[in-house]
Amino acid sequence: MPTLQDVLYNTVDGVFAVDAKQRVIFWDPGCEELFDRSSQWILGRPCHEVICGKNRISGEAFCQPGCCIAKTPTGVDVPNNFSIETSDGDGRPLMLSVNIMLIPSFCKKKWIVTHLLHRFANQDLLTALDSTLRTKQHPEVNSVAASIGKCEHSVSRLSPREREVLQLLAEGLSTSIISKRLGVSNVTIRNHLQHIQNKLGVHSQVDTVAYAYRHNLVH
Repeated sequence: MPTLQDVLYNTVDGVFAVDAKQRVIFWDPGCEELFDRSSQWILGRPCHEVICGKNRISGEAFCQPGCCIAKTPTGVDVPNNFSIETSDGDGRPLMLSVNIMLIPSFCKKKWIVTHLLHRFANQDLLTALDSTLRTKQHPEVNSVAASIGKCEHSVSRLSPREREVLQLLAEGLSTSIISKRLGVSNVTIRNHLQHIQNKLGVHSQVDTVAYAYRHNLVH
């Protein structure tokens, strides 16, 4: 049987996920290609500011603060398949079919709202997924959840200074600016970042920021 990753790769054109505050915490290469926006630029931004989706028929804004999709984790029934009109990085019209898939987050027992995107409209992407792959107990789904929203005990080992550095990094500040802000050398900041990455089990500044947003480590 194909894995969830295989099915998604062959079915969708992009995948992104948002947290309870509607911030983008996962932005895959497919979305980078669709919108011509890198994950480094997108992560942590409100999803409605990123997608800017409109109702294809009325032209009214669909993506907005407190939209119906944002209420999904609270148990409110929302459409699991809908179409929106937006634009790519060059401003050209982009028609997308969107499916919503909930992935269990082991952080505070919440759900992560994952958006499956397909070019053009009226594509029910979830029909391509085997029912066993869509059950939250399936190991393939749990593996995806682990990569998007799992909490690690290592988070609690961050020092106050490391959390301060992490917050400034998530705000988009460079290493040199962080060093000036905190009154320490660039080498000290790089050492802090290395320690943070080691504790969180990540390997780049982009992954560090993504992890921070996924686990509510930053404001």
